[in-house]
Parts: sequence; C-alpha cells; structure tokens
Amino acid sequence: MNAVTAPSIGKGNPLWDFVSWAYAEPGVEKPCLALQNRLGADVNMVLFCAWLAYRGTGTAHLARFLAAALKLSREWQRNLVEPLRSARENLKDVIEASDLVGSSRATAGALRDRIKQCEVDMEQLQTLTFYSLVTGGNDEGIARAPAEQKDDALNNLTVYFTATGIKLDPLGQAHVMRILTAIFGA
Repeated sequence: MNAVTAPSIGKGNPLWDFVSWAYAEPGVEKPCLALQNRLGADVNMVLFCAWLAYRGTGTAHLARFLAAALKLSREWQRNLVEPLRSARENLKDVIEASDLVGSSRATAGALRDRIKQCEVDMEQLQTLTFYSLVTGGNDEGIARAPAEQKDDALNNLTVYFTATGIKLDPLGQAHVMRILTAIFGA
C-alpha cells in the first residue's frame, strides 16, 4: 500500500507553512483549541483569516473568499475531521474506562495515535484547499506593517465569527487577542 504521509500533503503550501508556524508559536495552540472546544470554531478557519492578513490580502479579500471557505469548512469538518476526532476521543474514553491492559492497551493507544495523525492529515488537506481558493496558484500579497496585519486579522475573524454565528464572550475575545498577539506582536 502506498500511503501519503503528512509532510508531503502540505509541502510547498505557504498557507500550511504559516499554519504550522503560527500554531507552534507560544500562546496560539491553547487559545485555538479553546475556541474550537468552547465555541465550535474551526481552527483552520481562524488561522486562514490570520494568514490572509499576514500575507497582506486584507479584509476585502476575505469577503471575496468567505462563502466558499465557509462551505468548505463546514463540509470538511462535519464529514471528515469531526468523525475522526470523535473516534479518537471515544477510543480515549474506552482506553481509560476499560480493563484493557498490556499489549491490548498499547495497541489501542497506537490506533488512537494513527487516528490523530489522520485527523491532522485531513486538516492539512483542508488548508491546501483553502490555499487554492485564494491564490489559484498566484501567491502575491501586499507588504503591510504588523500592526495593520493584526487589525486586518481581527477584522477577518470578526467577519468569520459573525458569518458562523459564533458569539465571542470576554473569554473568547481574550483567546482571539492572545492568538493575534502571538502571531503579529503587541
């Protein structure tokens, strides 16, 4: 069997490079997961909105791509990512609540790790699709100061949250600001 490995999925994709870099920045992962778990935000959409600002695309272009990106996000999450996430979380519950021991427990843990990798692969593929929505192979942006990029990212996220019906409470707003500060600076 010829398997596609995770690194080859996003190779050469500036959006995936940005997502990987941004998510690894201190102060990004936990707030992203909190927005996902508490409010149902798609982390890829959050980082897509930030990337548009980072590359100098600006808020106007988000509106141009938002409908297609939101449709893709909803379908991708519902049909591909969420079932894998549910299987991974359910398997964790089974492992923790069962009498699995020794090699059975290790085998179940290894399966859970493979499911998690499939979930990551699906998210990488989603970012490839987001990238093609925006660039069509053309990756030109406009150089902007980090403060302007941060403002654009906040505007992009406001449009995204409004379009999806996500209402940010003060904690959600704090998560967004932590993410943007980690990516764009103070």
